[in-house]
Amino acid sequence: MEMKSILSLSGRLKNLLAKAEEEAQGIMSEAQAKADQMVNAAKEESERRLVKAQYRTDLDEFLVDAEKEARQEAKKIEKEYDKQAQEIKTFPVEKIKEAAGMVVEEVLQR
Repeated sequence: MEMKSILSLSGRLKNLLAKAEEEAQGIMSEAQAKADQMVNAAKEESERRLVKAQYRTDLDEFLVDAEKEARQEAKKIEKEYDKQAQEIKTFPVEKIKEAAGMVVEEVLQR
């Protein structure tokens, strides 16, 4: 009888071992799924932050370039106005008086 009891015990141990392996496999699958979700969530967050950082960097670069361009345009306009002011300053006073007199005469004739 001992042999039957050993065989019976061996069969039960095999069943318990198979059940334990099945449960362990289920636990491992569940853990792997959770790990995959966590990794995916971390990747998504990382990509979101990267896009945000890249957008901010691009925006900062754009603003720097736009400001530089605006300063150059302002200098160009300032030079043009300085040139016009110098031309007006060098215009002879007598020519201005003559032109003003012509305007006054023209207005008075009407």
